[in-house]
Amino acid sequence: MDEDRFYELSELYKNPKHKGKIENADYKYEDFSISCGDRFSVYLKTEGKKIKDASFDGNGCVISTVAVSKLCDFLIGKDISTIEKMDLKDIENLLGIGKISSSRIDCALVGLKAFKRAIESKNSNIY
Repeated sequence: MDEDRFYELSELYKNPKHKGKIENADYKYEDFSISCGDRFSVYLKTEGKKIKDASFDGNGCVISTVAVSKLCDFLIGKDISTIEKMDLKDIENLLGIGKISSSRIDCALVGLKAFKRAIESKNSNIY
């Protein structure tokens, strides 16, 4: 990873975009990574099938926090079905750091898994 990319991701970790709850969210879910303890609540506000806003709250390592922040940014304006089609490769592309090591895959996917579960069980949570 080049120095500019490292700096960008470090700054995003310190000041993540889209962090905070969405009041009256249409979809919400809290999930965590068993492997490292990262825990995030995710929120979606929709209009029809279009995602109008996406956010998260919680704490995690650099990879998980940056991944969920970039994912929120990416999802706004997309059809909700976009989430169901996403996988690790999409998260790697959003992060722009190449292949994620096997020990960090759970970290990278915790946010995406939470958004998928939010859709599967609308307005459900585990807290």
